[in-house]
Amino acid sequence: MKKILTIVKNNPRVLFLATFFAFFCLIGPTFGQAPDSTEIQKKKEKKWHLRGYVKEMITLNITDDSTTLDNLIHNRLNFKWYPNDHFNFYFEVRNRIFSGDMVSSIPNYERQVDSNNDYFDMSVQKSMGSSVLFQSMIDRAFVEWYNEKWEARLGRQRINWGINLVWNPNDLFNTYSYFDFDYEERPGSDALRIKRYTGFASSIEMAASYNDDFDQTVISGMWKLNRWGYDFQFLGGKAREDVALGFGWAGNVKNAGFKGEVTWLSPYVDNGDERVLLSSLSLDYSFENSLYLNGSFLFNSDGSDDQFLGAAVGVPRQLTVRSLSPFKYSTFLQVSYNFHPLINGGLATIYYPGERDALFLNPNFTFSLKPNLDLNLIAQFYFDEFLGTYEPLARLIYLRLKWSF
Repeated sequence: MKKILTIVKNNPRVLFLATFFAFFCLIGPTFGQAPDSTEIQKKKEKKWHLRGYVKEMITLNITDDSTTLDNLIHNRLNFKWYPNDHFNFYFEVRNRIFSGDMVSSIPNYERQVDSNNDYFDMSVQKSMGSSVLFQSMIDRAFVEWYNEKWEARLGRQRINWGINLVWNPNDLFNTYSYFDFDYEERPGSDALRIKRYTGFASSIEMAASYNDDFDQTVISGMWKLNRWGYDFQFLGGKAREDVALGFGWAGNVKNAGFKGEVTWLSPYVDNGDERVLLSSLSLDYSFENSLYLNGSFLFNSDGSDDQFLGAAVGVPRQLTVRSLSPFKYSTFLQVSYNFHPLINGGLATIYYPGERDALFLNPNFTFSLKPNLDLNLIAQFYFDEFLGTYEPLARLIYLRLKWSF
């Protein structure tokens, strides 16, 4: 026994795998009942499916000094197996081939794209020459068990507690960057999540991520309920090196959607961080002619009025709630419209007011060529005020073709 404990102590992954095995053992007896006629019929049906897409994207980066050209081939495979009425297995893989000027010119480029790996390293990378890089990553791999009142998931999964579109102070586990538009599925966590449904639109949820460094784990709970036509959520726990308390809501003001999230973070270790209050509000409205408007606002009590836009755009290897925005105030406005049943266009802007104003512009168009084939034209323009004028930091233009299957 002492030898076994020593092995577990020196190899924390063994503990996680043992927990995974114990999870199966505990819930396995649930399925020892004799199947009825409905279950027998379902066994004859297909119990798995495979979905995914292939994307080809060309990126043009225009600066005052040079212009770079890059290409990305992006394939995703989403596999789901449901052997019975209580078990689901999910396995999703993200395969990408990067090529072009960025790969050849940026040092350690492979480290920048090898993000969202959480604790277990589930990715492989291979350089295919000086300007080509291949990467394959498993970003979903979990087992799900559920019945009428309970739901449990173990493995790499997305724990989505956020409500708003752009900034999510309540998303303690899987913070993401709005600028990373090509990752629709968003990152996941190696974690255990247990949920108990307590009534109509109400539940209690507990979740814990895995890490051999306790200060990097997230262990939190959330209570959701519905009152007065609004969905409310209250959460609290440990978010890495912080004690976290938060709440959020989603409802309507007349015909407009009204959502909000508030989170208070207080470090429990002396790491130099300050206590911080993060609050985001959003209003959205859809007109009968398909015109859609969305406005959002983020307040960061620990932010600064004199920031450089590059600090907000640059994506760290591990995004956290604290890195939502380095600015004290951030504003977002989005408008979109269906010009034709097969053509949608829009413009999103993020404005950072302060001593040194910063602006992000994001025009985009989607052309539906076929029911499962889309062509996207997307641009990202970054401007930062310098010496009283807006200086362009970057001008990126993307042309993307996406085939879904």
